Order: sequence, then structure tokens, then C-alpha cells
Amino acid sequence: MKTIKFIIIALVFFAVGFFLGQSYQWPNLTPEAAKQPLVQEQKITYSLQFSDSDRIEFHDIQLLENQTVLEILRKLAAENSLVLEVKNFEGIGSMITKIGDKANGQENKYWQYFINGAYAQIGADQYKLKDGDAVEWKFSADQFNQ
Repeated sequence: MKTIKFIIIALVFFAVGFFLGQSYQWPNLTPEAAKQPLVQEQKITYSLQFSDSDRIEFHDIQLLENQTVLEILRKLAAENSLVLEVKNFEGIGSMITKIGDKANGQENKYWQYFINGAYAQIGADQYKLKDGDAVEWKFSADQFNQ
């Protein structure tokens, strides 16, 4: 009789411990996660418009704290095997000179970027993205060509 009581009590403790353990999730403590600041999940959209009929769109891009337009562009170019050329100017920042097969000056067009539909007023290496931003790069002759 004592053995049965002992087994029943042990099973109850085991079951309670199992269910409590299942409800608790340990935080991700990998070395990579420890390097990045913990922020709420932030996502952006990004598009590259090479011509009126040639456009690539990226949705729900995970954003890390203080990432710039240029950092995301470099990441997307690497992941999608796109040529990316950037020229750095001392004191004023970086200028995108080529994405894919479209280089500045071809057909008198240049790479320009827009944030949430508005023409960007600062360099791509200086604009820090925020949750929900929509970045659009256009290969265009007119900076206000929407």
C-alpha cells in the first residue's frame, strides 16, 4: 500500500513539474543574440525599381536597432546576388552608383531613394530606419518621379 501511495505522489510531482517546465521558455542566449540589442520586432519593406516594368520587392525585412538604408541594401544585394557599387565621399557620405546592371549616368538616369513615398534628403548611409518604413530605390532621371 505504501508503495502505491509513493508511486502516485511521485507521478503527481512529475506531472506538475513537467507542465510547469513546458510553460516556461528560456530566452535565446546564443552568442549572436547577446551581441544585438534586444528590441521589439521591427519590420520594413524595400523595393528596387530598375525600370517601369522591372521591380523587385522585399516584404517583412527584419530590422535591427539603428540599421541604415545602405546596410539593408548591402544585405539584400548579397542575399540576391546583385551587383552593388557605392562611392564614399569624405564629409558627405555614400552614394549608390550601381545596382544590378544599372549604373548612374546610363540613359541620363541615377539611383535615388524614397522613404515612405518622400524623396530622401540625406544619404543612405545616414538614414536610420524605423519600424514600418517603406524604402524604394528608383533608377530615374527625375528625383521627384513617383
